[in-house]
Amino acid sequence: MPFQVLFLESRGLSLGDVLDLNVVFTLATVALEVPTGVFADRYGRRRAMALGGLVMTAACALFVVGGSLWVYAAANALAALSMTLASGADSAWLHDYLAAQNLSDRYNHHEGLSTAAKGIGNLLAVLVGGVLYSVWPASVFVFTGALTAASAALALRLPESHATVRGTNAREHFLRAVSTLQRDPRLTSVMLFGALTFVLFRVSLFTDQPHLEIHLTGPWVGHLALAAALLAAAKEIGGAAIAFYSGPLQDRVATKILVPGLAVLAVGVYALMGRGNAALDIALMVILSSAFGLFSPLMRSVMNRLIIDSRDRATLLSFESMGRRLLFALASPLFGRAVEGSSLHATFTGTAWVAAVGYIALGVVAFGLFRIPVARDPEPGVRTSAVASLV
Repeated sequence: MPFQVLFLESRGLSLGDVLDLNVVFTLATVALEVPTGVFADRYGRRRAMALGGLVMTAACALFVVGGSLWVYAAANALAALSMTLASGADSAWLHDYLAAQNLSDRYNHHEGLSTAAKGIGNLLAVLVGGVLYSVWPASVFVFTGALTAASAALALRLPESHATVRGTNAREHFLRAVSTLQRDPRLTSVMLFGALTFVLFRVSLFTDQPHLEIHLTGPWVGHLALAAALLAAAKEIGGAAIAFYSGPLQDRVATKILVPGLAVLAVGVYALMGRGNAALDIALMVILSSAFGLFSPLMRSVMNRLIIDSRDRATLLSFESMGRRLLFALASPLFGRAVEGSSLHATFTGTAWVAAVGYIALGVVAFGLFRIPVARDPEPGVRTSAVASLV
């Protein structure tokens, strides 16, 4: 990700083209999230993750050989398929594996450790990628493709704790998951919060290069790729460190405090970045990205505590991921055009206001929803325990 904008611009694409490709990627994830979640529930989470690794290898191959916008669009679509195959399936696998070992109470800790491990892996990839990119830009994709092929082999060696669902067809499986959302709108409110927060945390990734170009001075001006790699490394270190301690933090601090705390942080960071101070901007970019180390395991934890039927776990988690990507698909081109029409820092200020209004409206709705029992509760004892744990 840190080198994609630089790589595609070196191949003759404009920043607008890159943002348009991001829309292709995001729309593909929206279309594929739920079908791949159903696939994981019906045919096994480890198979879904393994297939995702192989598909990413194919996507990287297209990036290397691609020479047109259409080829890069196909590569982005394959990358989206890869991510959706793993998204939800990995968290569902971890939850059910721990449940099978009677370790459900350790899920928060292990989800945080999982996120931290991803951050450390990203950090190593960024540092190695910065060196490789300076030698041969396409080598970043060769390196990534080799790693994802290896990850596919590793995924197939995992034990499968979840019994695959074969009693219903895919359509019935999908409708059952939709029915769950209709019965419990609290899940939907959590998904909406996740979508808004995800957009705020992730849209800043595409402002790394413009930020650095604005603020770099002296000898750094000629080393944009290295600066981007160092910034990405700082973000990954921060995210991994926070994710590592997210489990104990969730044990000590109530969810009803952590969730609005993340919202206030996101709005505050965008408001401050609108001031245009160089050192402050870069520090805030690291803080915002690092906070994702808490956001991701927190969202998975809340969703898993609200989901009763394990048969639909990966599917419902995919609904949450789909909501994130859908809003991102809408917001990303709007953000990019706003920057082109105004300025980067003015766009940050406007984003802060829009986000504040969105959070306030969502908070009012969620406050009422979590005070009202669900319409139908097939397992009252379990549901009551889950809601008590959540609050």
